[in-house]
Amino acid sequence: MTARQITILLNSEEKNMFEILLTCKPEELQQNAEQISTYLESKNAEEFIRILKKRVPELTVIQEKKLHKLGRQVLKRFNMKPIKD
Repeated sequence: MTARQITILLNSEEKNMFEILLTCKPEELQQNAEQISTYLESKNAEEFIRILKKRVPELTVIQEKKLHKLGRQVLKRFNMKPIKD
């Protein structure tokens, strides 16, 4: 699949991607987030981070640390500043 095809797919599937993050089990969140993060674009990275922050209260301390690390990687990848609530 080319980058353009992935972009088209993402635009049509963006809501589905984020729906997965909002509804998956806490123990599945890290894996799902990692997979989805590889397809993020700058326009949807902020929403991705906000969804992850929303799910933090459901996680164990270890899961939370891993998710924060992923969030920092996404912020760095898109040269974003930390997102305030």
